[in-house]
Amino acid sequence: MKKDEIIDFEQLWDSGYKCACTVGWKPSVKSFMLNQFERTLNMEERLKDGTWKNGRPKPIVIYYPKKREGLSIQFPDRVYQRSINDLALYPTMVRSFIYDNSACQKGKGPDFTIERLKRSLHNYVMKYGLDGWVTQFDVHGYYPSMGHHMVKEIFREQLDEDIYVMVTDVLDQQYEGDVGYNPGSQMVQIAGISTLNRLDHMCKEELHMENYRRYMDDGLNIGLDREREEHNLKRIVDQLKRQGFQTNPNKTHVIPLRDGFKFLGWDWKVTDTGKVIMTLDSQNIHHERKRLYRMARKVKRGDATREKADECYNAWKSYASKGNTYKVIQRMDAYYKDLWR
Repeated sequence: MKKDEIIDFEQLWDSGYKCACTVGWKPSVKSFMLNQFERTLNMEERLKDGTWKNGRPKPIVIYYPKKREGLSIQFPDRVYQRSINDLALYPTMVRSFIYDNSACQKGKGPDFTIERLKRSLHNYVMKYGLDGWVTQFDVHGYYPSMGHHMVKEIFREQLDEDIYVMVTDVLDQQYEGDVGYNPGSQMVQIAGISTLNRLDHMCKEELHMENYRRYMDDGLNIGLDREREEHNLKRIVDQLKRQGFQTNPNKTHVIPLRDGFKFLGWDWKVTDTGKVIMTLDSQNIHHERKRLYRMARKVKRGDATREKADECYNAWKSYASKGNTYKVIQRMDAYYKDLWR
C-alpha cells in the first residue's frame, strides 16, 4: 500500500467509521461524524499538501487490570493512524511473525493462545508423561522499557520508506524522550507485538523450542530436558537484555510441569491422563470484583448505563468460562446481583 492510497479520501472515510464503531457516544466522536464529509476532506487536503500536524495526546490513568499511565488520542489523529495501521503497518509487520506470536492479531488473542497451549500440554503428556519442565519469561515494564530507536529500527527493516516516515512522525509527536511508550495507541500496540519478533525466531529456529508460545511480553515453553531449558532461558534473557529489557525474576524461571504454572491470568495444571485444568488466578477475580464495584457506582451516579455494565460483566464471564470455573462464576453472579440492590 502506497502513501497516496493511505491518505485517500475513501480510506480515511472508512477509517473514521471503524474508529467510531465502539465510541460513537463520545462528544468528540459525535462532532466528527456529524461533519464527517467536511472533516475527512479537510484531513485529506492537509495530508496531501503537507500542512497536517499530529495532535498531542492527553495523558490519562488506566485502572484495569492494573493502574498505569496511558494516552487519549484525539479522534482525527486516531482516524489517520487507523488508516496507516490497517492498510500498511499491521499487514506488513505480521508477515514475518511466527504462528505462536498470538497477541492483538486478527484470528488470534487469548482464546487462540489458550487452545494452542491446551493442545500442546495434552500432546506432551500423552508422549512423555508429567516428567517435563516449563520455561517461562516475563518482561518487567515492557512498554515503559521499550526503546524508541529499537522500535524504529524494527519498523525500518520491514516498511517502505514513505510508510516508515509516516509511522515515525506519528510516534515522535506522541512520545518524547528515547525510552518508553504508554498504551492507548494502536500503533504502539503493533510495536508491542513486533518488538520481540527476533526473539521468537531465535526460540523457534535456533533453540528449536517446539512448544514455545508468546503473548505480548509473556513467553512459555514445555521441554523434556531441564539443562536444555535452563540454557534456553539464559539465551532468552541475554537476548532481552540486548534489546534493553529486564525480566521479572518472580515470573522468569524453569519449573517442573507436574507442579503447574501461571500464564495469562490462569493457574494451569495437567493430569497424568493429559487433562488440562485451568483455574482463574485469584488476582484476576479480585480485579474483576473491584471493576464491577466501580462500574455499578458509575451507573448509579448516571455516568454509565446498566447495559454497558452488563456487557462488560458478560465479556468477563465468557472469558472465565474457558476454564474450570463453574463455582467461581456462580459466586461472581451472586456478587454482581448484590451490587444492584
